[in-house]
Amino acid sequence: MLRSNLIFPAKEFNPDALSRLEAQARELHSAKRNAEAVEVLRNVLAARLKFQGERHFQTINARSGLARSLRAVNCFEECFLLYSENIRIHQHKLGPEHPQTLRSLSRLANTYFAAVRYVDAKPMFEGILERRIRVLGRDHPDTLRSQSSLANTLAALGLYKEAVELYEEIIEDRVRVLGSDHDRTELTRKRLETARQAAQIRTTSLHKQESET
Repeated sequence: MLRSNLIFPAKEFNPDALSRLEAQARELHSAKRNAEAVEVLRNVLAARLKFQGERHFQTINARSGLARSLRAVNCFEECFLLYSENIRIHQHKLGPEHPQTLRSLSRLANTYFAAVRYVDAKPMFEGILERRIRVLGRDHPDTLRSQSSLANTLAALGLYKEAVELYEEIIEDRVRVLGSDHDRTELTRKRLETARQAAQIRTTSLHKQESET
């Protein structure tokens, strides 16, 4: 039975207690008890900020963990702030094209997508993909994920022609890197077919409207 009422004693720094709280929060998150995970992770972040400072890597990880659980309960505005703070720190410490900076940017972009703010997510995914190709190469797993995220965003915006073209490119890359029968390759094929069908439905609808005018 998971307990969610542990409070970190803020009078002194106790790394073991914090680690236990973080492990507990992961269990709560896995059990989809995200509101309780948020409560625990707020205590963790407060303690790490107090005793380790805002730029310590464990504080950064605590921010990300809290943001993940907040996103699961649709508290998007706070997620934006937490991820943006991590991005600011990573850009200052590591530079704008460091893989960890790009990972934090990707988490923010994915949160915009989850919040149905596709217009905001699209330019972020475009920038992340461009930099990951340049820094990591086309075949890196993070690059492949960025391709997929951008294609999904294009489809969500109804930009089916662009989405189809990118899905086709992703399939080529995933066949080369992962193999034709890999689960992610198959998933991309399904998304490609869905985008093609949506594009065809739109074209048929437009032709029908034109014939009726």
